[in-house]
Parts: sequence; structure tokens; C-alpha cells
Amino acid sequence: METYEIKMKVPRELLMNLNKPLEDVEKDIREQAAIRYYKKRILSLGKSSALAGLTRFEFIDLLRYNGEPIFHYSADELAEINKDSDQLEKILNGI
Repeated sequence: METYEIKMKVPRELLMNLNKPLEDVEKDIREQAAIRYYKKRILSLGKSSALAGLTRFEFIDLLRYNGEPIFHYSADELAEINKDSDQLEKILNGI
């Protein structure tokens, strides 16, 4: 996979207020960007976990730790899932 380097300018006093090593700040920014892109459905779970530098399971844990839902379904999507589930149940029960 081809990669690109992205540079950011951050005020020194801001970094001093964070009181963290630069590597930790970079990791935090990557993780928060990945969460945001996942939450807005810009990136999939797999792509978001790659952006965060985590496995899918680690990213799911990160979502949970940050109080974010793992799955985002609209009301219409949930209704369709429930309908499909009801149909499957009828098939399995021979109704």
C-alpha cells in the first residue's frame, strides 16, 4: 500500500499543555480522526482501524472506550434488518 506523510503545525504551548510525548500526540490524533471518519461513515471499520494503526478488534475496543457505537444503522436499515430477521425466523420454524 502506498503511503503519504502528512505534516501538521501545532503551537508549542499546546503540546506543552498536553504533557505527552509527540508520539503519543500523533497516536491520539490518528485515533480520533479514525473514530470521526468511521462515525461519519466516510471510512469503513477496516479502513478506520488501519488509519488508527490498530487491528479491527483493537479499533472496536477504542470505539467502546470512547463511548461510540460500533454499528450505525438508520431507522430504515433497522426496520429492514428486523423484517429480514422475522422472515428468517418463520423459515426456520417452518411457518
